[in-house]
Order: sequence, then structure tokens, then C-alpha cells
Amino acid sequence: MATGHLWLHLLCALAAIHTACSIRCWECNSHYDKNCADPFQNETFALTDCDQRDLEHITYEKASVCRKIVQKVRDDYRFVRGCGWLASEKEGVDCFKRAGTFNVLIQYCGCVQDGCNSSPHTRLLSTAAALLVIVAVLI
Repeated sequence: MATGHLWLHLLCALAAIHTACSIRCWECNSHYDKNCADPFQNETFALTDCDQRDLEHITYEKASVCRKIVQKVRDDYRFVRGCGWLASEKEGVDCFKRAGTFNVLIQYCGCVQDGCNSSPHTRLLSTAAALLVIVAVLI
């Protein structure tokens, strides 16, 4: 029984290290490739290791989330999927929407698992699941 707990601790620690090291996300824009739109068809894309992407204006931060953004300008929809560096306090609740002038709508979704920005309704790992992993590591 003790060996089982040891393996559980080791597995949880490795999962935490992997999550802390890097995140891999789908990166595409439906303006350039229609397969990026919903329903997402990832046959023409590879997962991007977000640690390989650099932002000149955010040198102190590693990518920590995957994002999916749906933009509607008048009747034109664009789907943009990619890595995210700055998490929002609204992430994890659900996708959220913003409206602007001139019939502009944006739906934003964020998540923290590899490849998670492929689904129509991307969400972050639930708080309950995260707490379960933490409790398992501490036991």
C-alpha cells in the first residue's frame, strides 16, 4: 500500500513539473487556414511548444495558457488559437464575451492543458481537480 502512495506522489509531482515547464497549444488563424475555424480540424497543424515562442515585450514570463479567440466583425468570423502569456482573473470561469462598436464581438476562452484550445468551449482545469492533485501530493 505504501508503494502505491509513493507512485501516486511521484506521478503527481511529474505532472506538476511538466505543467510548470511548458504548455503546448494549437496555433492558427482561420483567416489563413479555414481548418482553424469550428469545427476545428487539426490535420494541418502541429501543437506548438509555447516555450519556443518569444515576445519581446514580455521577457520575464513564460506562456502559461492556451487561448482561443473568436472575432466577429459585421458578418465575418475569425478564429485565432495560440499561446497565452498573461492569465486573466476571468479565466477558469468560462469563456467570456466582449462587444464593441460597429458590430464587433469577441469571445475569449483560455485553458491550461496541452492542446486544450481545440474544443468549441475551451475551459481551464477545474478548481476541484486542481485541489485534488494538491491533496494527493500532500498525503
